[in-house]
Amino acid sequence: MMQCEHLTVRYPDQDYPVLHDLSVTIDKGETTLLVGPSGSGKTTFLHVLAGLMPETIEADVSGEWTTDGTVGMLFQQPDDQFCMQTVGAEIAFSLENRQIARGEMEDRIRIVLTRVGLDLALTTPIAELSGGMKQRLALACVLALEPDILLLDEPTAQLDPHGQQLMMELIEELHHDPDVTLVLIEHQLERCVTFADRVLVFQTGQIRLDGPPRDIFSEHRTVFLTKLGIAIPRLYPYTLGTMPAEVAAERELDRPPVREPVSTEPTFDLVDVTVRYGKQTVLERISLTAHAGEWIMLVGRNGAGKSTLLETLAKLLPVQSGTIQLFQTDLKKWRDRMFYRQVGFVFQQPEFQFLKQTVLDELAISCPSPSSGQMNDALQHYRLADVAAQSPLALSLGQKRRLSVATMLLERKAVLLLDEPTFGQDAETTAQIIDVLRQACAAGTTLIMVTHDMELVYQQADRVLVLGSGNIQFDGSPEELFQETEILRDNQLFCPVSYRYQQQKEGIRHAGKPFMVRSN
Repeated sequence: MMQCEHLTVRYPDQDYPVLHDLSVTIDKGETTLLVGPSGSGKTTFLHVLAGLMPETIEADVSGEWTTDGTVGMLFQQPDDQFCMQTVGAEIAFSLENRQIARGEMEDRIRIVLTRVGLDLALTTPIAELSGGMKQRLALACVLALEPDILLLDEPTAQLDPHGQQLMMELIEELHHDPDVTLVLIEHQLERCVTFADRVLVFQTGQIRLDGPPRDIFSEHRTVFLTKLGIAIPRLYPYTLGTMPAEVAAERELDRPPVREPVSTEPTFDLVDVTVRYGKQTVLERISLTAHAGEWIMLVGRNGAGKSTLLETLAKLLPVQSGTIQLFQTDLKKWRDRMFYRQVGFVFQQPEFQFLKQTVLDELAISCPSPSSGQMNDALQHYRLADVAAQSPLALSLGQKRRLSVATMLLERKAVLLLDEPTFGQDAETTAQIIDVLRQACAAGTTLIMVTHDMELVYQQADRVLVLGSGNIQFDGSPEELFQETEILRDNQLFCPVSYRYQQQKEGIRHAGKPFMVRSN
């Protein structure tokens, strides 16, 4: 259904092509998984298959490419594909493109909303949805088109654990439809690798490996993939019961190291804080104290108020009642200039924080006294040297995320607020970011971070807060959370693979439902 011959793509002002002399054929009904480091050309490849280049997205494109059939694409950033204001109108727009009779529309809209797990009034404004809800709405709009070819660019990136599971179940259902051809980019490999027909491994704009999952993720290739910064499935092709101990160690399923005691010095102190959007109460009577050198992770369903809590701590949203103190001084008494010298914020949408015309200038404003050596080190460390002269807004999502994190970490802060800093990142970049964050923590910085990655919670968090129904449902260590079956169930959370491996290894009955684990 899709074929490329000697495809080369170069973006304006780039020295090197993002795709170089690429030739590949994808057959009808095939499910193809694209993996590779951030910036290796995967998203650009999807844009070519979708017919967006060079007509819609400016680029120099050479070679030949054909697509046989109707195409639907789910973008990395769901906001990029919305053009209406409400949920119902957005899906109706897809149906109008298919000339569906108006009388049939409402039933069809409700069917696709149910299919993606959204229970929303059709008049709900899209602007009020969380990032994960927008992701599911975007997929509903694509499914309403009933395309022959479905291109999915990191479909689970902004979803909570339960949403990830629903999304993967839906994609597997589509995989079994012989009339649907699927091409997807996904960093969460554990589930999708079990039903993919084929894996294409990208590196620097070329396909380095091409074959079925068992060949690509075989033992003799895992070292090569790791060197490329590509995550490998934690279990595949094993199960928890069949995985050899030496393989478990290589895949980092061992128990995380014992954490150092946290300082008793408070940074943020919240007492009975309530936050509303219009008439809707998002957070109600929240109380917590964060300490210097503590790494707190916020988890919960999409729409539970995690991003709202971060934005409130960052002085971006007003408090309706209650008090927030930073270093025992009320937030209202902090002047903005002094406050933001102490507190850094990494947005869920990284482009919201960019101010300058180039990547280099963006990094420079984050340093109190930038030097050429310091800037070069930062560009190399965050793998941004090749795009130093480009606009931050022209970067791939993974590059934008690395830049947004770098701008907050170049200058020492007392507190860092991070909204999903690792989503959309390859394994190497994720490991680099986590290493830098852990160093900041050891130096006394308080980290408060939203994440949907329960593996990351288990391996790194000093403390985890579960938000739900506007309240803190749980406050304690990851190990304590994973023993709370009822809290996990009520908030649709799951124990990570490494925790369940440890419980099985030690002969202890673990809490929670297995998450995204199947084996052939």
